[in-house]
Amino acid sequence: MSLTFICQYLRLIDSGQHSNLSASIYLCLAELCATLKIYSIGELPSFMPHVLQTYQSENVTKNELLLTSVIACLSKLVRTLCNYLTPYLSDIIKRTCTLLTHPACVSDQRLRTMWSHIALHVPHRLLFPILYDVIDKNEFELNDLEPLMALLKQSLSVATSDDLSSNYSLLKKLFLKLFTLRTIHTKKMPPNKMNIYEDYIFECFAELVMRLSEETFRPLFYTIYEWAVYNEPPAEYTLTFYRLTLILSKRLKGLFTLFAGHIIQHSSSILNQLNTSKMEDTEAEFKINFRKKYVDENKIELINGILGSISNLCLFDSVGFINDERFQLLMMPIVDQMENFTSTDDYAQWIQQNVAPCIVNLTAATKEESLWRKIHYQILLKTRSNLSKVRLATLIVIQEMSKKLGMNYQSLLAEAVPFMTELMEDPNDEVEKTCHRVIVDMESTLGESLQDYFNN
Repeated sequence: MSLTFICQYLRLIDSGQHSNLSASIYLCLAELCATLKIYSIGELPSFMPHVLQTYQSENVTKNELLLTSVIACLSKLVRTLCNYLTPYLSDIIKRTCTLLTHPACVSDQRLRTMWSHIALHVPHRLLFPILYDVIDKNEFELNDLEPLMALLKQSLSVATSDDLSSNYSLLKKLFLKLFTLRTIHTKKMPPNKMNIYEDYIFECFAELVMRLSEETFRPLFYTIYEWAVYNEPPAEYTLTFYRLTLILSKRLKGLFTLFAGHIIQHSSSILNQLNTSKMEDTEAEFKINFRKKYVDENKIELINGILGSISNLCLFDSVGFINDERFQLLMMPIVDQMENFTSTDDYAQWIQQNVAPCIVNLTAATKEESLWRKIHYQILLKTRSNLSKVRLATLIVIQEMSKKLGMNYQSLLAEAVPFMTELMEDPNDEVEKTCHRVIVDMESTLGESLQDYFNN
């Protein structure tokens, strides 16, 4: 009776004009519903529209008492009646996303607590379809992605195998839809800013992957690969895919080698195709054509995703994934990146952070000295480049390789000496000085003086 009376009274007042009274009523409603539990279900249609109207009001952020009360009310309702809030959850989620990114509420712990209540208490059979509808209908802003993905990630973290199995198809469609966001917004923002939003999606997807079995994840990964590669998709799909594989290769480590075999050929092809130092391959099987705006930035992001993924595959390879065939397939496309993007201002940093680690990890992934010699010689040939920045980059790669191989580099040293001797007399002062520093560093690594090699 008291709940019915409060609902009737609530319809008669304006929460804007009587905010203190409304705040008290919301708190009373929450306590009554928590006490009555399922016996309060019949009154939900009587008061929930009013509660949501207040929650969605633009003025609610200006009234601390009213905002606190309506959040407390919704939070308690989620905890006690989550199975019966389906008609209202979509509006609650969309509004909470907006508030969590609002300057006045961005650090509001009450909202984050309610967000956790939704993730932990709303059954997955109800929450996943609601999230899918919000995403599928684009009923969110890019700024909403962080809280939206945080909600989904937390919910996934407590999902059982049965929950994931029964919602597998829905989750697959949900993420494939999210993966298209870069293509949708490619004209609106530079790639590095889009990366921030995309990373929220990838971290959430990684949470899902970590909870799937090998048999379940394999077809899902192949589906994403086919989506990104075949039937002439937008180039942004391929970029998104390789940024995703970079995240997965970090999270799955050695396990990622179980799924990555089919991306090696494609990676090799893309690296060659996007190398500005090579002639365009008009017969390439996989064409990458970015839109003119941000074309160079997108190419670099794609190459970085590929290099990072391969580097991690090599780094965590403990089962011989990098065999002779894959090594030779990857060797030249990766080494030739040393002559790519040479006109950019941050070329040296790019080599240091992306190209050199990939080359070094690829080399260390095999134990065959014959393959070491092949890649080592191809690197040394880059010291003959007409561009001083490429010669400098080569020295950086040789230095990192000697550190990685340690005493094993001794077998390659004799081959490097003639090339290093030339660089010691390079017309570019920076190249000459760097060469001397690299030699000193190699002496420290090998534990012996190298002067005898250069005097002979």
